[in-house]
Amino acid sequence: MNNIQENKISIASSNKGAVELGEECIISLRISNDLGFVENAKVIMYKKGNSIPKEFNMEYEKTEDNFSFFNATIIFDEVGVYNYAISLNLNCNNVWIKKEPESLMPCVTTKQFPFWRITACEKDFKTPEWAKGGIIYHIFGDRFIRDCNVLVQNLQQTEGRILHKDWNELPNWLPDENGEVKNNDFFAGNLKGIQSRLKYLNSLGVTIIYLSPVCESQSNHRYDTGDYEKVDPYLGSNEDLKNLCESAHKLGIKVILDAVFNHTGNYSRYFNSDGRYDSIGASIGPESPYYNWYKKWQGTFLYWWDFKNLPVIEADNEEWQKFLFSVGGVIDKWFELGIDGLRLDVADELPDYFLKKIRDTVLRNKKDAFIIGEVWENAATKEKDSNTRNYLLGHSLDTVMNYPWTDAILRYVRFGDFQKLQSVVMEILNDYPLDSIFSAMNALSTHDITRAMTTLGGNGIEQNRGWIWDVPDLGDVIKNRQWQFDNDKLEGKNYKEAKKKFKIATIIQYFLPGNVSIFYGDEVGLYGYKDPFNRKTYPWNHRDKELLRFFRSLGKIRTKCHFLKDADFEFIRLDEEILVFERKGNENSMYIIVNRSKNTHKIEVPNIKHKEQIIFSINYNSENNEIGSYGAIIVLVNKEGF
Repeated sequence: MNNIQENKISIASSNKGAVELGEECIISLRISNDLGFVENAKVIMYKKGNSIPKEFNMEYEKTEDNFSFFNATIIFDEVGVYNYAISLNLNCNNVWIKKEPESLMPCVTTKQFPFWRITACEKDFKTPEWAKGGIIYHIFGDRFIRDCNVLVQNLQQTEGRILHKDWNELPNWLPDENGEVKNNDFFAGNLKGIQSRLKYLNSLGVTIIYLSPVCESQSNHRYDTGDYEKVDPYLGSNEDLKNLCESAHKLGIKVILDAVFNHTGNYSRYFNSDGRYDSIGASIGPESPYYNWYKKWQGTFLYWWDFKNLPVIEADNEEWQKFLFSVGGVIDKWFELGIDGLRLDVADELPDYFLKKIRDTVLRNKKDAFIIGEVWENAATKEKDSNTRNYLLGHSLDTVMNYPWTDAILRYVRFGDFQKLQSVVMEILNDYPLDSIFSAMNALSTHDITRAMTTLGGNGIEQNRGWIWDVPDLGDVIKNRQWQFDNDKLEGKNYKEAKKKFKIATIIQYFLPGNVSIFYGDEVGLYGYKDPFNRKTYPWNHRDKELLRFFRSLGKIRTKCHFLKDADFEFIRLDEEILVFERKGNENSMYIIVNRSKNTHKIEVPNIKHKEQIIFSINYNSENNEIGSYGAIIVLVNKEGF
């Protein structure tokens, strides 16, 4: 049972994560007799999007230690998100048990307080076993490594691209003379380079490589696809991708690609606004075979977030769907090269039926393929046009990028916001199917947010912003980027302090349920604010080797402790300075203890009988059981592999 509160009232549900259709879910009430006599109790439940509630009588079970116990058994027959509360006749008064808004604890009330929530998903919804509890290495293709055999002088001839000769210089960060940010400066990191570093990734315990878009595009980020059937020439060739996949598979590493199906580039084979392709692009007008691929309003093309280089695709268009989903279509071609799954860019802007078509096509190619969606908020409660999205109900995504946890971990480590950490972690664990939880992408940095080292140690980060990694908005792109450039350095004491906090955040990240995700270079001390400062090149010649050893140590633990893949989670202690949680398997358990403060704490290490059960520690005095500033302990009970 997942107890919400052990007090005069507690509510519990038997589910761990979402409930499958046909599975029994028991909702239990434990209420102190000091509050009075309960004549009857009912669970009142309604599905989001349906205002008609259902009632379930709660059967009296027993009275024990001055508490009365009631429960109701519910079997769901339709997928969706359900809200519920308990209606009581208490001392001849009709009242509710709901969540108190501040504490989120159960309380007797007559007010419009929040309900609890249960997600019901398809029966036997499973994600691939290989996609659970692993380590993802997220590579921004242009910036990880360039194979030295690539001739730079040949690449320079490509129209509209600026090539950096010095791998270690900053990306271009100011707009051009026309005030445009074109992202057209390249370092020419490539697929052969990635292939040459597979043993390095293996040393980190990496099980999945996640590649940012690889298709030919006009920009270094490649989210503005130019040709869906061709690897960008700066990255290499289709054959290079095939070779990378084959080599990665030999080391037990899977490869997933970033798939951009919501929009294309304006400089693309399909839109062709500047005529660089030998095609009749949609920009020409209705005579183009691609004209109806694109969304319009009153005859004018629509652009994603009004970026004029990103015309939006009309998902309903049958020719576009045929291009992607037909036998021999785009998705088939990428899987023929050996990829193992997709990360769907802006998945929340793709219709549910379209996501299902993607899933059907992907699974047609590979029965154990993996699909991650870019969804920033809680994916179970996300809505569009007042309708709950179907991301994690069994016929859409396998899982999502877990940005709520990213925010909560970083917020806790920098500001001590333990209430946020507890509520957000437990919310996701309650709302998502177990397989989606165990395969979630848990990152501290990505290409879209400030890198974790800067979020934890840089200027301008404030607790009260919407996302902790948000930076000051000075009103225009030049001022914003100038501020980020001026504040970008982390040096001396500031770097050391940020690194201490980053280690603590990483330990939390590594041992929560789900996949760890490393954004290339985080493991050797890369820092930076938002694009392009978070997209610097990997610093091969000036790595923080002590930090790299730390990551390798954690990777070894993750690799050897197989039970972590689907182990239960429980908070043991959580306050402003100390976090203790347990991951519990059938025969093994692990305790993670971190001190996010500068203070020294006396702490009892749970269930420890032998000092060798402490398999990892930072700043821990075992003689006095004291954990020092930014200290950490990992305790393994019933050791597996050590």
